[in-house]
Amino acid sequence: MPVVVHQTKWQQALLRRYGQLITLIDATHNTTIYAMPLFMLCVATNSGYMVVGTFLAGDEQSATIASGLRVIASWCPDWNPQYIMSDFSEAQISAVEAVFPRMLLLISCVCVLCNTNNFYSSVAEE
Repeated sequence: MPVVVHQTKWQQALLRRYGQLITLIDATHNTTIYAMPLFMLCVATNSGYMVVGTFLAGDEQSATIASGLRVIASWCPDWNPQYIMSDFSEAQISAVEAVFPRMLLLISCVCVLCNTNNFYSSVAEE
């Protein structure tokens, strides 16, 4: 499937500087009018979280996601994160493991967010 990757020189510099410890990968899921999911790579900088690379994928298959990650990794060959944090998506997890086989993968837990939302809902009702 096609992958359209975008990263500016400024984003490359941020990825090299701040992406060595942890990089986050996130995707839009049914939030755009287009059938192509948008994947974003983010890092925590000294002024907050910044998007350091994006790619549009023709599908949400592991091989397609890995293609986008490989392009960004080829543009920043010295980017070698210790951790990548992902949603609990088997396709994202497999793609990250394929591109960075020696790296540890952190999986964010949606349940924590659900419980937090329920907590705030119950507080608002009281």
